[in-house]
Amino acid sequence: MGPIRKIQIEPDCLDAELPALDELRAMGIEVGPPDGDAAGPSGIMYITETAEGLKFAKDRGLISILLMSDPDEAMKLTALEPDGAIVSLLELPDFLRLLRSRLS
Repeated sequence: MGPIRKIQIEPDCLDAELPALDELRAMGIEVGPPDGDAAGPSGIMYITETAEGLKFAKDRGLISILLMSDPDEAMKLTALEPDGAIVSLLELPDFLRLLRSRLS
């Protein structure tokens, strides 16, 4: 996995612009809905809460991140082996900092 340069978030996962998204942008990460850009897919995270979204990400070589907003459904979806998981979008900046520290 290379450095994360972009995060694509499915619209159903993005109810509102959260301060965490502004923080990610300040870190130099492009954040927005899926846009079909798969150039350099190893640097693109794809946030989803569905099996279809996880398959979409894996088929395109994106880093699949499961948003676990429904615990029962999330437990079933972990069988699809997402690359990572978060409980809330508020966790994204800390999640990225952790990844950056481990890749350095």
